[in-house]
Amino acid sequence: MRYIYGLIISLITFSCVNNQTNNEPIIVSDTQNEDLIVLVEWSINEGAEVNLEEWNDDWSKMVIESEPLTTSWRFFINEDRSRVTMYESYTNWKGLMHHDKRITEGDLKERLPEVFARYKLEGVTILGPVTDELKQFFLDIGFDKSMNDSEGKLIEFDYRTSIGGYAKK
Repeated sequence: MRYIYGLIISLITFSCVNNQTNNEPIIVSDTQNEDLIVLVEWSINEGAEVNLEEWNDDWSKMVIESEPLTTSWRFFINEDRSRVTMYESYTNWKGLMHHDKRITEGDLKERLPEVFARYKLEGVTILGPVTDELKQFFLDIGFDKSMNDSEGKLIEFDYRTSIGGYAKK
């Protein structure tokens, strides 16, 4: 009986030690990293009556439940509550394309007027390895080079590729 008890304790101890080493982060060089980060700048429309925090939480929950390639979806508001930065991240360009296809062709298309009732698009910056296919997609759906910001200037997406760095995963 003592032998079995000792064996069980040894196995549990070995198992715990083994699991700790599996949690070490993996360092991925930006030359190998396919992650995309999207920064969307919005001004808040005057008179947007819905609680912005609640509305943004609802959209975040919807993305969590239906977009496995979306790794982050966050909203940041400035002090005078006049502008919001939406921070989105995706495992690769296909995740971003999937999200935007939902907005333009899929189940989120009918909810797009809700977005523009609350926000005015001011600019979009995409960080990471953007493909020509994704750039063309944005042009074709009328997101890039087709809308004006609050000052009447044409919005052109700002694509930026990495010149170095790493990510821990």
